[in-house]
Amino acid sequence: MTSIDVVAPPRAVLAWSRAMIDAPLKAAFATLPDETREVVEYHRSDFSTAALALLAADAVGDAIPAIRVATAVELAHQHEQLHADLMTRALSRGHQPSAWVEFGDDRAVSAADALISLAFAQLTRPEVMILNAALLSVVDGYVQEAEMDERDDVDIAEYLGVAAAKHSALTACACELGALAAGAVRSQAVHLREFGDDVGLARQHVDDVLAIWGGAPVSGRPLYDDLAHRRRTLPVVAAINAGTDVYATDAEPRELALRVERAGGRRWCEQQAELLLARALNHLRQAGPRARAAEDLSGLAREITTARCAQARTPAPAVPSQSTAASREDRTPS
Repeated sequence: MTSIDVVAPPRAVLAWSRAMIDAPLKAAFATLPDETREVVEYHRSDFSTAALALLAADAVGDAIPAIRVATAVELAHQHEQLHADLMTRALSRGHQPSAWVEFGDDRAVSAADALISLAFAQLTRPEVMILNAALLSVVDGYVQEAEMDERDDVDIAEYLGVAAAKHSALTACACELGALAAGAVRSQAVHLREFGDDVGLARQHVDDVLAIWGGAPVSGRPLYDDLAHRRRTLPVVAAINAGTDVYATDAEPRELALRVERAGGRRWCEQQAELLLARALNHLRQAGPRARAAEDLSGLAREITTARCAQARTPAPAVPSQSTAASREDRTPS
């Protein structure tokens, strides 16, 4: 069995992945009109989606054949980020103003549409079908979220399904496409897809924690930002599910954060991220990866999920009894 229990990537995999797709990414951007290219070059990404595709390929063969699909999923990820910022009216991304703030809604929408066209142009027909299914999942997640926001009842299983649809589909797709590009057998591709699926949801648990308690130095957003906008994110839904009506009064965001903590919402999210990461690493082991790539993938998975929890400013309270991983297990193929 390959040992993959490391704390951080043994090499700078994000910088490596960016270098690997830099040339095709620039070539794709060069085909755009100047006004559109200005927006996409302004938008910042951490290149973790591309890294997952490249490392999944490296785990079962060679990363070089996956450069094309890594470029495609990175373009698709940036497309999704631009649309997400528009829909949520997020003011910042990557410690700078969001693209729609800097350039306006119309140019941000045009840039996002251009990015997805560039993404599909990188792929073969079967690969397009896989990416398209992932993007449809993202869209469906936003539609379900909008519908749930209009209801008073809060069901944590529904919110987990929405979080998975919005935030796991592209990471799962990246790992599957990377593995297939490198010649993975079907079982390897399935396990690596499940690895990406679990990493994506674990990351969202952490993102939701940091969007409340991380503050600008960590998340690029103000402290308690999601609470200031009275959003039902995973820590909030966990607290409500545990019996605390978080938004019952017009309390200040700091008081709302204390309510969520006392109800166990933050700690619950952090523990679920740990459980999801453990399950992801089990799928990685079952894929039979090469040792070096396994270390890189597990290290990257920790770096973008649970390792970030320590950056939040306040201690976590006790955990409520509900189990995200348990409820989500029902929908995960064996």
